[in-house]
Amino acid sequence: MSGKHDPTKPPADGTRFTLGTAAGTYRDRYWHDQEFATVAELRKIAEREGVALVTLAVAWVLANPAVTAPIIGASRPDQLEASLAATDYVLTPEVKVELDQATSAFRQGDAAR
Repeated sequence: MSGKHDPTKPPADGTRFTLGTAAGTYRDRYWHDQEFATVAELRKIAEREGVALVTLAVAWVLANPAVTAPIIGASRPDQLEASLAATDYVLTPEVKVELDQATSAFRQGDAAR
C-alpha cells in the first residue's frame, strides 16, 4: 500500500515477497497488475490531497466505523511518522468515496478477483 514496489522489476531482496516460505504466497496474492494499478490511482489521490499515500490509507481505515484499531507497521521511525500523521489529516466525505470506489474489488474477498 505504500507504493514502494515497482511492478516492472522483480521484488526487492529482503521484502515479504522474497523472504521465507511465505514469499510465494505473498507474490501470488498481491503481485498483480490490478493491485499495482489501484496503488497508482491511490497515489494520485494522495498527491492531489498533499499527503503521503500511507497517511491517506491509514486515514481511510480510521474513517471506517467497523475498524476499532488500524494495524500499522513500520521498520523505521520515518515510516511511523506517515502513519501517525493520519490522526491529524481530515478525510473529506468526497475523498472517502473515491477511496471506497478505488478499492471496492479488494473488499469482496479473493474469489471475486
